[in-house]
Amino acid sequence: MAKKPNKREHNERTKQTSIFFPWGKILFSSIIGIISYMVYQQLCVHPSLPKMNLNQWWGPYPIDNYADVSIRPFKIQFSNVMVNDLKERLLHRRPFSPPLEDAGFTYGFNTNFLTRILDFWQNKYNFKERENFLNRYNHYKTSIQGLDIHYMHVKPKVDPNIKVLPLLMLHGWPGSIREFYEIIPKLTTPRPEYNFVFEVIAPSLPGFGFSQAAARPGLGSVEMAVIMRNLMERIGHPQYYIQGGDWGHSVGSNMATLFPISVLGFHTNCPIILNPPHSIMHYILGYIWPSAVVSPIEKSRMFPFFDHVSFWLEEFGYMHLQATKPDTIGIALTDSPAGLAAYILEKFSTWTNKENRKAGDGNLLDKYALSNLMDNIMIYWSTNSITTSMRMYAESMSKRAFSLKMDEIPTEVPTWGIKFKHEIMYQPDGVLKSKYKNYLHSTVVEDGGHFAAFENPGILADDVFAAVYTFQQFQLSRMKEKGIAQRTDTEESNSDVQKETEIPKQEAPKTIYDFTVKDLQGREVKLDKYKGFVLIIVNVATYCGLTDSNYKQLNDLYEKYAYSRGLRILAFPCNQFGGQEPGTEEEILEFTRSRSVQFDLFEKIEVNGDNAHPLWQFLKTSVKGTMGDFIKWNFSKFIVDRNGVPVERFGPTVEPKDIEPYLAKYW
Repeated sequence: MAKKPNKREHNERTKQTSIFFPWGKILFSSIIGIISYMVYQQLCVHPSLPKMNLNQWWGPYPIDNYADVSIRPFKIQFSNVMVNDLKERLLHRRPFSPPLEDAGFTYGFNTNFLTRILDFWQNKYNFKERENFLNRYNHYKTSIQGLDIHYMHVKPKVDPNIKVLPLLMLHGWPGSIREFYEIIPKLTTPRPEYNFVFEVIAPSLPGFGFSQAAARPGLGSVEMAVIMRNLMERIGHPQYYIQGGDWGHSVGSNMATLFPISVLGFHTNCPIILNPPHSIMHYILGYIWPSAVVSPIEKSRMFPFFDHVSFWLEEFGYMHLQATKPDTIGIALTDSPAGLAAYILEKFSTWTNKENRKAGDGNLLDKYALSNLMDNIMIYWSTNSITTSMRMYAESMSKRAFSLKMDEIPTEVPTWGIKFKHEIMYQPDGVLKSKYKNYLHSTVVEDGGHFAAFENPGILADDVFAAVYTFQQFQLSRMKEKGIAQRTDTEESNSDVQKETEIPKQEAPKTIYDFTVKDLQGREVKLDKYKGFVLIIVNVATYCGLTDSNYKQLNDLYEKYAYSRGLRILAFPCNQFGGQEPGTEEEILEFTRSRSVQFDLFEKIEVNGDNAHPLWQFLKTSVKGTMGDFIKWNFSKFIVDRNGVPVERFGPTVEPKDIEPYLAKYW
């Protein structure tokens, strides 16, 4: 029997416990503190926005400082040499191993069905007819950062009362611009419920299809975002909307993060971010309490979680291969049209619906016409771009790319997602909102898969219209809120100043004749010298994508109407938009002389912000802009009538020649 401790022993034990207890408490508190700090760092402290080189050269060295940066028309061609070589390869292909019984597509592309596909490609695919089909829209190429970038540009023909909004559409892998052919008419045709349509710009991503591939490592989705931004600048769209899926989602998301002033709204049919802390927290919470994370209709898209993990492990082997050794698999697919077709079309089967794996034909023709599928294959085959397209994975999933932590950097650009039922990955809105601070809506669709524009062009087009309408309302609401706040602050400030100094308010200007400006030589010019003239007042820049067309057309208008109608043009250089007017007054003058500019040029000024020139403050408040009073970009234009009153306002993308009918109202 154990001896009962006496009073002295009890006191000694109590004393020892009291000595060591505080240290245990301190250790426990320290561990909790460290864990809390790590959680805080992951969830609340965001990485800095990376500084991107907007002019990084991706073409072959040496750098061509005199590269042709014009926009050149382009035609897709399936040459006889290429077609004959393709048919020879298809004719002399080796026999395939027969598929296992009842295997469907679970072991990969079923070779019995592949034989049917290849026979169609060799004997029934009408190469000339499909070439004409692919050329139904206008195609162009232009050199961006050393690479020839291809894009489709489809402009709608609509009444003047219908707004035309630029929409950049970005494809992914193993897709191409071919995915957009059916949706484009639905986006460019007016709808009675909306007062706008879209002008669609659909580029081939660098290394895909008809766009040139990089000559050196490093061109991932972040760097492609810079190229796409520069492309839109070149075309003449400083602000625009973006729609994307797959890698197009990644590039579009990076554009919204890097260039929030340029991107008016981001629509994605693949709303996914790679931000593990938020994702893991939602999956853990959802495992315990699913309704706290997803709605009942979306529960199966996320849970049981390990069923989805099993699918990813089974299907994402291609991703690991392409992220590590894309050139190895590229050799096989470049040399074999049969291999290329099987590799790509297997993704179109499984990523449309994973249940398609059970079918011997992959249910490919349930959703897609065979000619349409082969159009996409032909873009890869005819351009020999399968290897360079797969390098996208290696460049975007490298340590360097992950170190940028782009999906952890918040963006304020309004964002809208559409979630098709069979998309290969799903994330709840709670995760998405950790990245997209103005994530406005998710459209949940009980059908469809990864290739939304190709499979469900009508549903996707409807959603894009709804999203952009909401983006516009959101922006207007934000403008009004900011305007009210600014007016309130100004009124309070003016009230305080008036009480303290008792200086009477000056009478507000009524015409531009109340202002004095300085010309490029620094001489003061009173604008009442322009009494009786009709004026165009415009902010200009030397290195903008709009410069060539605007300077030429403004010159044309001046030559046509300066003496016959009394037109005068007042141009104010401004460096607030992309740093595209960095030069001195002497350099600006030299540049304008090289362009034979005949109209009047004034000192370099600011048109937005606290230091905006008073004349431009007056212009902005006299004629309101569509998305707020601020100037959106270089070459914003105002018409001032013969009485000095601003009467018309045009955005940067309205060409000077197009405002000629408006000028006629004031002659």
